[in-house]
Amino acid sequence: MAKPVVYTMRWYDPHGTMVGSSPRFDMYGCDFGWGRPVAVRSGKANKVDGRMSLYPGRDGGGSVDAEVSLTPEHMAALEQDEEFWAAVSMGAPAPEGKL
Repeated sequence: MAKPVVYTMRWYDPHGTMVGSSPRFDMYGCDFGWGRPVAVRSGKANKVDGRMSLYPGRDGGGSVDAEVSLTPEHMAALEQDEEFWAAVSMGAPAPEGKL
């Protein structure tokens, strides 16, 4: 990349979407002598409400690992959202008229 951009909080738009990184980086391929990682995380920096990081899944085959940062209030609401759980649960039928 000729001119990489470093994003700071002044660029943060609570109603926008920012995409970065690369799906070609093998997050689970890093072995520091303890074996293959069980999970990967982005670290504690820039954790803002609604931030989501997606990684190629540990199991491969097109799987995806997701890391989501939410305030306690928003997390509590998400835990009670039946439409969300139907969408992300394996084998669960999609809510009628939603897909």
